[in-house]
Amino acid sequence: MSGLRSVAWYRPGHRAGGLPVSGPDEDAFTLAAEAIERSAEQARAPDGVARLVLFGAVPSELDWAFPVLLGYPVEIRHERANPRTLLEAIDRENDDGAPASLVVAVEYSPDSATSEVGSITGTSGEGAVAFRLGPGGSPIEGSVRDRAASSGSVLDAAFALWPPLAETAPVDRSTGDGPVARGPAEPPRAPELGAGTGPVLSAVSEGAYVPRPRYLENLPSRWRLRAERCDACGSLTFPARGRCRSCQRSDRLRFEELPRRGARVIASTVIGPGGQPTEFDFQVARSGAYQVVLAELSPEARITLPVTDGTPGGVRIGDRVDTSIRRLFPMEGEWRYGRKAVPLRTHDPTSF
Repeated sequence: MSGLRSVAWYRPGHRAGGLPVSGPDEDAFTLAAEAIERSAEQARAPDGVARLVLFGAVPSELDWAFPVLLGYPVEIRHERANPRTLLEAIDRENDDGAPASLVVAVEYSPDSATSEVGSITGTSGEGAVAFRLGPGGSPIEGSVRDRAASSGSVLDAAFALWPPLAETAPVDRSTGDGPVARGPAEPPRAPELGAGTGPVLSAVSEGAYVPRPRYLENLPSRWRLRAERCDACGSLTFPARGRCRSCQRSDRLRFEELPRRGARVIASTVIGPGGQPTEFDFQVARSGAYQVVLAELSPEARITLPVTDGTPGGVRIGDRVDTSIRRLFPMEGEWRYGRKAVPLRTHDPTSF
């Protein structure tokens, strides 16, 4: 029987008007990406998904990014974001009998970057919920459907669908028992980096210019932390280069994805105004200094990451950090995305 197999959710730690809102380097794509990654991490089997149905302000111009994030081709469909269409999409995906599908509800408003809530609807604020559907899942009970259908926003409806999953899917009570993120009560709200259009994205970087083809080529390593293991000498190469860093062979390589959670910080620095690469000029002008850490993903692999959702200098050597896809900087008329370090104390990994 097809039905809801599991659910994973993400709500930002920032607040506006008492509601969770996206941070200055988050948008609809990064919210969806975080929920999707959590869904993949807690999936019962690595079966992938055949279809991805997106509700919310995720622009179709970024459809190319989701197969890169997932690591395999996926059919993508965008739907109008309201509770009724969310329920209809879940029903349709179940009826179609696909091996597995993800239905992702996203609530995001660029206006929420101000001190007011802006145009956020409903009572859940901003965030994303990813429903994994497929054979062996649980049906949605009638009373739950009614409650979801009468919700004020697509995110409210997604959270209203929670009850049938609490009994059937794995529950980690250490990370919370409901749809409320457990970070600091009111993290400081940093200024928005830009709504995604206009003069910010049209700016020309004078610093570390990376042509778009090279940016796309490196995304499997930068987004999925994909490394290469050499079966000839056993060495690990990260980022992947198509050639072993030790023996230089290219015919005995296999891909290996590194852990995205719990990296250990082994070095740290704070970049003050004037010390940043010029592509970060706008960020520093708006938000001030930022921290960069060198983190150990495994005994054989390290990565340099900007820190987000924290005070510059707040992450110390020896601390553990998670990683999350966030905005980096505008280049060639678009946002470039990459991984940033997220302090564990503000990064609630709740998933069911």
